[in-house]
Amino acid sequence: MKRRLLPQTPVRRVLAALVAATTVTLGTAGCMVFSPVQTDVPYAPADGIQTNLGSVAIRDLVLVTNGSGEAMVSGGLVNQSAQAVTLQFAPQLEGGSTSGTEIQLQPSERVNLAEQGLQLTGVAAKPGRVIPVQVTSSTAGTTLLNVPVMAAEGYYATVTPTAVPTS
Repeated sequence: MKRRLLPQTPVRRVLAALVAATTVTLGTAGCMVFSPVQTDVPYAPADGIQTNLGSVAIRDLVLVTNGSGEAMVSGGLVNQSAQAVTLQFAPQLEGGSTSGTEIQLQPSERVNLAEQGLQLTGVAAKPGRVIPVQVTSSTAGTTLLNVPVMAAEGYYATVTPTAVPTS
């Protein structure tokens, strides 16, 4: 006598669904292995550059120009030491002579450079360019920074250089 087996379609469907779910889960979970979490990647959320020169933290350093050859130094400085520090900013331009500007920071002082009126002359670089600026500290020596040039518009609209009188 032959026995006839009934098809086990409900069991096969459940098994197929489990295999499909496992495949999808493993396939999509593997993507994270090759894609780092973006919040783990450090970056500076600013237009300018960030660096430390000795005990002075320089943040969001940019040059703001209105196209007249003059540029304002904008950014933030924090003197993290217990002594006064003098910083000098001088652009390194092709063609030689440049004018620099300096600022003195007291111990533990924070300074918004946009409010200080630090102006450089001879900066003919157009917005969007990057120019080398020599920054000299009275306590930590000299470094050369590639500083972006920004247009005096948007949130830089109030950081505009004044015209230098010609004699």
